[in-house]
Amino acid sequence: MLGRRVVLPSVLLFTMTASSFQVFAIAVLAVPIIDDLGISRTGIGLVGSLNTLVGALAAPALGRFTDRIGARRAVIVVLTISGVGMALMALSVNWILLGASAVVSGLPQGWGNPATNALIAERTPADAQGTVTGIKQSGVQVGIFLSGFTLPGLALALGWRGALWGYAALFTAGAVLVALRLERSTAAPPADWPDGATAAGTARLPAFVWILSLYAFCYGTAGGAIGRFFPLWANEVVGLSTVVAGALVALGGLLGIPARIVAGRLAQDRLAPAPLLSSLAAIGAAYCVALAVTTTVGSWILWPSTVLYSVGVGAWNAVAMLAVITAVPRAAAGRASGVVMLGFLGGLTVGSPIAGAVVDRWGTYQPVWIGALALSIASAVLITPRFSRTEHQVAAAG
Repeated sequence: MLGRRVVLPSVLLFTMTASSFQVFAIAVLAVPIIDDLGISRTGIGLVGSLNTLVGALAAPALGRFTDRIGARRAVIVVLTISGVGMALMALSVNWILLGASAVVSGLPQGWGNPATNALIAERTPADAQGTVTGIKQSGVQVGIFLSGFTLPGLALALGWRGALWGYAALFTAGAVLVALRLERSTAAPPADWPDGATAAGTARLPAFVWILSLYAFCYGTAGGAIGRFFPLWANEVVGLSTVVAGALVALGGLLGIPARIVAGRLAQDRLAPAPLLSSLAAIGAAYCVALAVTTTVGSWILWPSTVLYSVGVGAWNAVAMLAVITAVPRAAAGRASGVVMLGFLGGLTVGSPIAGAVVDRWGTYQPVWIGALALSIASAVLITPRFSRTEHQVAAAG
């Protein structure tokens, strides 16, 4: 029993780390990649956007596919493709090949949440889903931490390609281990929806899922601008070294791990998802203010404001994914997750190139931070607390 309790959360966390890792690697390694391949800031933004665009467009279909083939198989495939994507990125010698690696890595980017959410819905008791979802979603923060903490040093020692090869091997080995250690499901086939439609059919998802997808789009647009260009801005404008900028990224990822776990637990036991999501968006807006005033008050503000990033920008995803898991029947967890990821990754897709183009055109990052602030406020207003826990559970019932 103890083995199962350890294996499942570990698999979930590792899968989320691998599936989302490339976009963080692009951000942290932006300087050496630009120097080596001669890519503009806009080009870097477009590479990241290819990743998230593919993920956004594929997520709904991959969610349905997960519900058909089973969560275990989906997780193994996600890890395998993640390793292939990192290998292709390491082999890149120009923008075209780098973009091709982003296309491949975009599949696990869009598939990670549907696959892992379905695994939670299938194998985790309801009274533990909040905690397990928080642990699972902290895998993204682990990816942020690892990219910021390890990639700069590995790039100095092995070159940026060597650093990526290491992670390609790690993710591929993870796929093999999951196939060996994660037991096949013994759960009964999923029941039909209350209206008689099959799980793989076209039964209508609760309205909360679609509102959550729009919330995720706004937050994803802001997050795409911040996450993709923060290290480059810290290096070029604030004057921090690549290592220090990476350390800030790593700190945000590290603090985001407990933030997501606590947020998932709060959403499970104490607060309805909607008001908690609204509050987290407000905290994210405060972080955008800190970015906007950094050049005025000094770089010191980036260290304490990392807490705001970890809670506001980092923790909302755990609450959103728990909301998806609890708002729909188990048999449709993958499909509903795909809809929300369509919104989130769609936001990342448009936010990154717009931010890059703004900086290339006007030579300043201030409009980017102000735009992220506006989108964070919009997210806080959009998902108003009118959805009480009771209403949320009624939606889940059909």
